[in-house]
Parts: sequence; structure tokens; C-alpha cells
Amino acid sequence: MEIKKIEPKPYEKSVFPGISFDIEISYTRYEEAIVSVSGWLKTDDRKIVAEVKEVLERKRGSEIGASGTRFDRNFKEDFYRTTLIAFLDRRALDHIERRRRLDRKGDVNLILNLNVKSINSKAVISHVHEINPTDIGLTHGEIHTEVKTIINWSVLVYAYDSEYYSNRNNIWILSGNKKPIFLAISEQPLEESLRIPSTDWIHDYSPVLGLGEYFVVEIPKGKETIEEAWSYIEKAEECFRKWDTKGVYANCREVGKLLDKIIKEKFGKDSFTYNERWGRAYLRFFNYLASLDLHLEEMRGREWKDLIKNLPAGFPHPKRYADYSNDEIKRFGKADAEHILIVTKSLVKYAEELLEENN
Repeated sequence: MEIKKIEPKPYEKSVFPGISFDIEISYTRYEEAIVSVSGWLKTDDRKIVAEVKEVLERKRGSEIGASGTRFDRNFKEDFYRTTLIAFLDRRALDHIERRRRLDRKGDVNLILNLNVKSINSKAVISHVHEINPTDIGLTHGEIHTEVKTIINWSVLVYAYDSEYYSNRNNIWILSGNKKPIFLAISEQPLEESLRIPSTDWIHDYSPVLGLGEYFVVEIPKGKETIEEAWSYIEKAEECFRKWDTKGVYANCREVGKLLDKIIKEKFGKDSFTYNERWGRAYLRFFNYLASLDLHLEEMRGREWKDLIKNLPAGFPHPKRYADYSNDEIKRFGKADAEHILIVTKSLVKYAEELLEENN
């Protein structure tokens, strides 16, 4: 008995967020009959996130047979098909999302731990045949039962027959393979890992599970000619997967410094490209976005003249941190880190294209 196939998909027939799994489990027809499947859904760190149960949408039945006859040739592999449902609460969904962000491709890695309950046949039919008593020299006497007297009766004898496959275990017509036990109930654990690609998770699962919809912008990464910049971005992404927002900002800030130095050296500090094209993109990135997380404490109450002196005329000046409440500042976190990562990648690609124009 083993899991042959699993097809996960978001479950849309419930007000509760859930994932359904259409599965196929192999078993031997007539020798065993699966009666129920249940278990647990785990993430790749083997933490349980939900209980898994069957959903029976139509009538279903199986048959059990006795072995030892030519019918044994029908005892073949068959497949038990069913649908399992795992309902996920908010804590489970948050944990799945955390694990997904640790995956290099952003995929969801899950484990199905199943308990398959089945009925197993131990019945064996003996090589017993009916003959006329006179064929073996017996006379037809009377047989008295509790309710009547029988005159016409037959004799059952054990004799080899090629249509029977069982061994001669005993003289029982129907036995449980040397024992008077014909059926057994067994439970077998099965485990299977599965991966849900990030694109499917974002487009198909997230809206149904209440995680919100993602916007996906496909921008060519280009030739990645500034290798050191992309190295910083890789470090920033690793920090993001660990929820280290300060690490994200620190690496993104280094990307900005590196790009500014390269563009200045290439075009000159007084050039139109450096001052206007690059300068307008870089100024807000460096003075605002990339510095926010690093200086939440040291900039509290600080004079802003050194920070805003390079701002264009009419550009809104930010308030000092002393003007904000601690609760407002504490809200800083995941959303801000996601934003700076997206902007930094875009900035690197822009810098690479400016450099390519000059070649």
C-alpha cells in the first residue's frame, strides 16, 4: 500500500480557508479494503499545521474475498481514490508563509502524514469437493437434523484440484489460514512530501485562503553586470527571510552607495545623466528609503538641516522623529522591508541600463 498520486488545490466549498488533496492509494483488490484515511498536514520543518480528513461526496464500497481458488488471479493492484481536506487557521497560514519565504524559490513545501485504516482478508478456501456416497461405497442412510430427516445427501472430500491454489492447511472448508480468524483491521502510516510552486501559491491559493492578492511585475533582470550590487541584494533577501529588517536596509543602503560611486565615476559629477537622470532616482532612495530603518533611534529629535539640504525646491520636508509617537514608529517592519527590496532591485537595473547606454 502506497500513495501513488497527490493533487493539491485550494478548497473553495467552505467559509474556512483550506486546501484539498485528491489522492490515489494503491492496494490489493479483494485482499484488502480501505475504509478510511486521515492524518496531519505538516510544513517542511515537520510542524503540524492542520488535521486532514476525508470528504465523502458519493457512495463508496469495497469487497473482500477468500483466497485459494482460481479467482486469486483477480487479486490485483487497484487504487483507492479520495479527497482530503485540511482547514487552516491564521496561525497555520502565517507559519506556512514564513516557511515559504525561507525557500529559495518561494515555494510551499508540505508533508502529508496519513493513517490508512483497512480490512484485510485472511480467509482461505480448502480443496473440498462434493461426491455421491455410492461412488466411494457408502449406502444412502438417513441423516437426522434438529428439524427433519434427510435422505438425499452428499459427501464432501478433500482432493487436489488445479483450479484451487491454497495449501492443505487443515480440513476446514473455510479457514483463516490455520486459524478461525477471517478478517483483520489494520492501520498503516503513509507519508508523502509535496511542493506547491510560488506562482500557483500567489495566483491560485492566496486569494482563496484570505492571504490577499499579490501583484507580480515581470521586469527583466538584465545582464546583472554589477555583480557586487546583486551580491548585496542576495544578502538583503536572506535577511528578509529571517525577518531581519535592519539587515535588509543595511544591505540595500550599501547597494545605493556602490551604484552612486560607479555612475559618478562613469559620467562625471557635473553631467546631466548623473545630476538629473540618476540624481532624481537616487536622491529619494538614499536620503529617505534606505536610511529609515537604520536611524530610527539616532535621528529622534535630531536637527534635519544636514538631511534635507539636498532636497529639490518644493519637496516636502519630513517631520522630526520626536514629533511621532512610539506606537507609530513601532509599526515599521515587513511592509517597509518589502518596499525597499523592490525599489533597490529596480535601481540596480536602472543603473546598469544607464551604463550600457554609454558603451
